[in-house]
Amino acid sequence: MTQTAAQLLAATLASHGVDVAYCVPGESYLAVTDALIDQPGIRLVVCRHEGGAGFMALADARIRGKTGVCFISRGPGATNVSIAIHSAFHDAIPVVFFVGQVERFEKGRLALQELNYSKTFSDTAKAVFEVDNPELLGETAARAFHLAAAGTPGPVVVTLAEDMLDEPAKAPVLKPVSRVRMAPYSGDVDRVAAMLAKAERPLVIAGGLVHSPEARAALKSFAEKFKLPVSPSHRRADVFDSYHANYGGYLGNRAPKPQLDLMRKSDLMIVLGERLGPSVSQSFTFPAAPVPQLPMVHVWPDPAEVGRVWHPEVGIAAEPELFLEAMLARGPGKLPTGRDGWIGDLNKIHRKLTAWDPVSSNDGVVFGAVVSAINERMDKDAVVTSDAGNFSSWMHRYLYFRQSNNFVGFATGGMGGGVPSGVAAGICSPGRQIVTFVGDGGFMMTGNELATAVQYDVPIKIFVANNSSYGTIRMHQEGRYPGRVTSTDLKNPDFAKLGEAFGARGFRIDSDADVAPVVEEALSCKGPAVIDVRTSLNYLSAYRRLQDMPAYAS
Repeated sequence: MTQTAAQLLAATLASHGVDVAYCVPGESYLAVTDALIDQPGIRLVVCRHEGGAGFMALADARIRGKTGVCFISRGPGATNVSIAIHSAFHDAIPVVFFVGQVERFEKGRLALQELNYSKTFSDTAKAVFEVDNPELLGETAARAFHLAAAGTPGPVVVTLAEDMLDEPAKAPVLKPVSRVRMAPYSGDVDRVAAMLAKAERPLVIAGGLVHSPEARAALKSFAEKFKLPVSPSHRRADVFDSYHANYGGYLGNRAPKPQLDLMRKSDLMIVLGERLGPSVSQSFTFPAAPVPQLPMVHVWPDPAEVGRVWHPEVGIAAEPELFLEAMLARGPGKLPTGRDGWIGDLNKIHRKLTAWDPVSSNDGVVFGAVVSAINERMDKDAVVTSDAGNFSSWMHRYLYFRQSNNFVGFATGGMGGGVPSGVAAGICSPGRQIVTFVGDGGFMMTGNELATAVQYDVPIKIFVANNSSYGTIRMHQEGRYPGRVTSTDLKNPDFAKLGEAFGARGFRIDSDADVAPVVEEALSCKGPAVIDVRTSLNYLSAYRRLQDMPAYAS
């Protein structure tokens, strides 16, 4: 029997270790879904919206440390998934998106759902490969997997002409290219060691590429042996143990002033596995761009990225894990006295800021109370996912992470990633506790993926911060146009009943007295659950109240 291009693609996926792919089916790549029937090792997860499918592929890649896979139909499907491609690009997540295309004879004729993918995704994908030749499909897929994970990880788009997929393809099935690992130059390791030997107040900013268990263990040893405080970067809260004495505080978007004021006293910054951006750098002020106000070491596995915006004193194009191993092999030597006090001061502020002091509001539950209750009951290997919005500040402030946890949240700030990520977490790492935080706005964007959770028996627990508002936008609105509220109020359904309609358990938290018992019951129940938390709008975030905004302060 002659092998078709679609069968070649399916076999190529199997040879690259793909065991899960997320999709919304479409007629433009039906040949591939048919071919995957003969690859029992690959599970094709059917989602309810292309944006949800894309976010699931990103979450899968983030949790497991391997390249995610997503299949999407042409035109409308491709534009729906663009939010996930954009997030993967900015968050440096390796995902290959296979997108259907019109038949070859139709291209250029404004055919049904035709789109020029090279133009459409030129700013958000590392590459776009348009495959018209069936003999080249396997080779192109292998190249896409290689490129997605090489250097700065990111999304690669491969388009599939519909009529090409059923044509014969005699090309062999290719195995993965051996991964090239970037190691640091020994002279740079010596330079960093010399800088650490002099620094009295160093600070390590650790990002998402400190991912594998081995890299995280090396980071812990590095912090302990070199006497260094470690601060996870924005949306990377799981890379270092919040309970550790060397934890220097979470450096997220709009970091609290007491913490940031002390951090600014640093005399050396090591940025490790984080390429930096406005959220981590506090709008390009710490470190200042382009010339940092303190000596900076930047470690990232792509020479094109190191020095692109910031001018580090030492730039190292290497994988964080290999840099850490090299530093540990070299050893700390003699370190300045007083570093323990510096670490202790940062950790003291961290512990002070993250100690929940119960507070109530007359317009709903303060979401910090719910997060604090979850913190007391969260498994040591739980997966936590979060959508974008001010509600997440409560999670980042009061939820403690261990390196055995996984956290998925996208630094781009695009809404809609929370629920799909939680669903993917249950699919790609079964048996673990799955806790998802989402606002009322975000749930209404992609909460329909709860149907996918029910279909695949994912025990996701979705906590909806329901304050009947686009809270983040309301905060900016009040700051820029005091008292002129428009277009941010929301009329919401009963999320608990909506969850039940999907086949999940439904819970409501209406008052402070509901918090502990409902959280306990929801986390203990089997299967998926939606917890509608009627939250305070006044307490807009973990650090801001509506009543303190200009229009309300007296």
